[in-house]
Amino acid sequence: MIEPRLLCRKHLLGEHNEIHKHRHNFIKKHSIKKRIELGQIEPKSMKTRHDKLALEMIRRGYKHESPYEMPDISYLPIEYINFTVDVDKSHEDLINRCEDCKRIKEKIK
Repeated sequence: MIEPRLLCRKHLLGEHNEIHKHRHNFIKKHSIKKRIELGQIEPKSMKTRHDKLALEMIRRGYKHESPYEMPDISYLPIEYINFTVDVDKSHEDLINRCEDCKRIKEKIK
């Protein structure tokens, strides 16, 4: 849920790919418990998040040819559906792991 313009190419495209992967997991009703416990996913925000990532991809001149259709997530426990990611914590974790994302943050300051 980090602002897409703050993501390096690898993380921007990687998160976009993960969103599509999770759509399949939602359709197959696979467990997302671990992703919730790790604070990595906001089920009800998947379409909005996808679209923000896609806009950033296009802004950077990348091709985007994979629209996202929100799957039915009503089978999930309500606390999973309404879970929100701690954006500050996620961003801090990311810049501690990725020098490219760290450089982007410092450049934008």
